[in-house]
Amino acid sequence: MGSYIYEGVNIEYVSHACFRIDTGEVVIYIDPYKIERERNDGDIIVCTHEHFDHCSPEDIKKVMKESAHIVASVNCKDKVKGLSDNITLLAPGDTATVRGVELIAIPAYNIDKPYHTRDYKGIGVILTVKNVKIYHAGDTDFIPEMKELKDIDIALLPVSGKYVMNASEACEAAKVINPKVAIPMHYGVIVGSKSDAEKFKKCLEGLIKVVIL
Repeated sequence: MGSYIYEGVNIEYVSHACFRIDTGEVVIYIDPYKIERERNDGDIIVCTHEHFDHCSPEDIKKVMKESAHIVASVNCKDKVKGLSDNITLLAPGDTATVRGVELIAIPAYNIDKPYHTRDYKGIGVILTVKNVKIYHAGDTDFIPEMKELKDIDIALLPVSGKYVMNASEACEAAKVINPKVAIPMHYGVIVGSKSDAEKFKKCLEGLIKVVIL
């Protein structure tokens, strides 16, 4: 996978829904999964929900520093317990500031699928780092709450379909969110392929910059 630098913030697509965000001062991992080597450089580890491909204790251990702060959805409580002395659990609508990073938990759920119900309390997350607002949608469909998101610089959106939005639905979500840059994710490991990312990019051509990593 590749990386993209925006306003001095390096965004690396690691695999599936996992990103590494490096501000030069703090390193954040979101949904570490399929980590191939020990990295152990993460200051903040974010898990959007407790499914194995988003909250994997084995992979969290590979990326976290010993002093890392874990920020996870409330349904991750049992899986992250004991992994760190610093754990913050968030439900949709909650906010937290961890090591200078502002985090806002955004609802993430399916509308017409059984995998992530609204009462499951999975989350997306908006991170504000160095005045850059990054939205990781988590596992979600195109939901009404996305219309309320404002001033997003980078939107990390699932495109694979089945468990989440497909490329066409993600395209419509991006049009509503209107980020400066959209980066497709959640393809090529369990479901979906790079063709989904390419379809997403083509749909937004001339409207929103899309970077495929």
